[in-house]
Amino acid sequence: MIKLLVVEDESVTRKGLMKHIKWNELGVDVVEEARDGVEGLEVARRLHPDIVVSDIRMPGMNGIEFTTSLREQFPECQIIYMSGYSDKEYLKAAIRLHAVSYVEKPIIIEELQEVIQKAVQLCIENNKVHHINMALSDSLPFIRQNIVNGLIYNTLDWEELKRNLNLAGVAFDDRRDAYTISIIVPSYEDAETANEVKQSCCNRIMAFLHHASHGFIHLAVMKDSSSIIVLSAHKPENTNNLATIYQLLSEHVKHTESQCSYLSWIVGSTSSKLSEIRHSYETAAGYLQHLFYYDSGHFVRASTRTDSDFYTINEALITSYAKLLPDLQPDKIMLFTETLYQELRRKPGTSVDEVKSLFYQMMRMLVEQAGKSGLPLSISSHQNVEYYWAMMSKMDTLKQLKDYFLQRAAYILDSIEHIETNSRSVHDVIKFIRGNYSDKEISVNMLADHVHLTPTYLSSLFRKETGETISEYIAKVRIEKSADLLLEPQAKLYEVAVRSGYNDANYFAKAFKKIKGMTPSQFRRRHKS
Repeated sequence: MIKLLVVEDESVTRKGLMKHIKWNELGVDVVEEARDGVEGLEVARRLHPDIVVSDIRMPGMNGIEFTTSLREQFPECQIIYMSGYSDKEYLKAAIRLHAVSYVEKPIIIEELQEVIQKAVQLCIENNKVHHINMALSDSLPFIRQNIVNGLIYNTLDWEELKRNLNLAGVAFDDRRDAYTISIIVPSYEDAETANEVKQSCCNRIMAFLHHASHGFIHLAVMKDSSSIIVLSAHKPENTNNLATIYQLLSEHVKHTESQCSYLSWIVGSTSSKLSEIRHSYETAAGYLQHLFYYDSGHFVRASTRTDSDFYTINEALITSYAKLLPDLQPDKIMLFTETLYQELRRKPGTSVDEVKSLFYQMMRMLVEQAGKSGLPLSISSHQNVEYYWAMMSKMDTLKQLKDYFLQRAAYILDSIEHIETNSRSVHDVIKFIRGNYSDKEISVNMLADHVHLTPTYLSSLFRKETGETISEYIAKVRIEKSADLLLEPQAKLYEVAVRSGYNDANYFAKAFKKIKGMTPSQFRRRHKS
């Protein structure tokens, strides 16, 4: 849709143009009028005209002043001047403001229509260019990705590469340039940062690099959801200036992306030819795992690295840790973890997945031991253990993993240490029941004597802490133990009942069905099959 504004202070001339020009035939869809420059600006702000036909000599704000202000707001607008004075001053202003044409008064309708038709055609061509540029802008990330991936994996022929470089507006000089591949890894304060936030941060980084210079031309593309590949063209002697760009980029990200705390930049080897860039990528990509063993925010030249030793994660290590757990002494567990951390840092060749699995196993063992020590179910539950793994698997660095483990371990150990006296009494009762469940004489009175409380108070306290009565808990423990005994092929039903703390096999069978939803015989048959 082409919109045109006529600005003319002479009412007769203005009304004559509005009436006699064949606007639709010229391709103009909307026409409005204004009687001076001030009113013209008001109408223009509302109309957003594509073409303005303006008199030059007008009272108040003249045509040159009006179109100068107009050009600031609508730089693509086509301007046509009308005037009865052909002096050079106004002609110079028309040239300066890139007017389409200058029409002298008295106006000849056919001449003005010809000029308007020319302006309409310019608008149509500009719209086409605008749409092409928009389409190209939308395609730029794909074109850049195609260039970088094609060079890394040798999937582009040189003709296609030249076409893509031209579309991307990139001018490499293979006779004088050198090329370096880098990998940038942003780090986030929150391990659960949403993918949308990560994508936003990566987009800011790539936009910065595409506008950065310092003797470099950068092509930045996504490697995956959490890292960026950067192809940099530069003079061979400028390779070291990448460190300067890293500092500028880090400052830029800190000021514009609050959730992205640090950047790690891994620089691969430098190649003298674009066709040899794959080696540069391989040196940078090969270092990615090692980045886990360093704190966030490092500039590293992967080309200078040496192969690293592996840390042996075996049963002896797990056994050493397990020996610390029964006493649940925070100092010993913390010291073990810190020592392990320092040893792992010196062995960055160790599989990251194995290290994360090790810390998860240590956490699971600690939680299990804490459960045995009376830690409330809300802390020691299976769901919490699975949540720990979900968090650990997202950690970007060994330090984050170690810090998270120590934080959660401290919370668990502190929870145990600060179990109130009453809770400790319940814990002692639980331990006593689990250790003496086969004793047929076990009772609330016996348990109350054991922890030096009255039976009534103990019963109330136990239910408050566990959500069940002492009798219900005793029954649950006995049935759990009896289920294990039923898996022994030679064990007879009455023997299982006796060993589980029941005098009467029939009563045992009823209690078993109430808790397990099936009889002991059905349970045994099901688990045999």
